[in-house]
Amino acid sequence: MSKSITICFRTSEELRHAIELIAKEERRSVSATIEQILYKHLEERKDYKPVQQENRRYPRKMITSPALITEIDSENTSPKVGIVVDISLNGLQISIPDNYQCDIQEDGETSRISIVFALPDYKRPITMQCIPKRMYPSGNETRIGASLIDTDFASCQALQNYLVH
Repeated sequence: MSKSITICFRTSEELRHAIELIAKEERRSVSATIEQILYKHLEERKDYKPVQQENRRYPRKMITSPALITEIDSENTSPKVGIVVDISLNGLQISIPDNYQCDIQEDGETSRISIVFALPDYKRPITMQCIPKRMYPSGNETRIGASLIDTDFASCQALQNYLVH
């Protein structure tokens, strides 16, 4: 999903402060927190219908979480900063700035990445290894859809709990 639209609005000092507290607690930006609140509101509305029908085996859940992405078995071992934008039991989608130099290849047997990020309401970082399946430009960023291939038990359990609730 491309984030090419800016929305500005006026609010009270109390509401701004409350959103800042939530953002700090969930380790998100204020913008990402507001976006998450809006998505949750839309999901709760009974008359809201998503634009597209979900065809994936495991439906993805929208998330906005900062992430560190490292290419495994590559000469380029320095972590890159990105954002996890959605996640499921089988995969996730990340966004990285276009100006990053990387050797990640779609459907590459040798191309594997490690992603470290935080789930809302979970105190420990989640670490997952993935195989990139799809890459495409989106504005001034690149989106990478990846399949999960390896994770530790605690991260897997936290992911399952997050997706179920």
